[in-house]
Amino acid sequence: GARSGGVETTLALADDLPPAMMDRIQIQQVIVNLIRNSLDATSDQETRVITISTAHGEDDSVGVSVADNGPGLDKEVAERLFQPFNSSKSDGMGIGLSISRTIVEQHGGRIWATPKEDGGVIFSFTLPVDA
Repeated sequence: GARSGGVETTLALADDLPPAMMDRIQIQQVIVNLIRNSLDATSDQETRVITISTAHGEDDSVGVSVADNGPGLDKEVAERLFQPFNSSKSDGMGIGLSISRTIVEQHGGRIWATPKEDGGVIFSFTLPVDA
């Protein structure tokens, strides 16, 4: 759907990652939610760019990131970003990132957002590797 909407999507996937123990459906839901948020954030951009990447995380973990070139996060919204019923969207319910955080933390990982230097946001999460 992103490609048909004129979104430049880049995959930067590491090919040497160790396996991570996860519920595939739940982690897929986290990734879909982050991508949807990026699609929403870039909807008013002339050029829409989303980059999905994987990498070795810190402390024997696997990292996943979804970056966009949207307007970035308002400081007030950023402070409550993962709290339930907090949304910057006029039609948003404010539960997607809260649910994503719960899923990632139940898997022993963590999730966070950082501003991109050139505008936009990078949402990242890590999962522990399968020991």
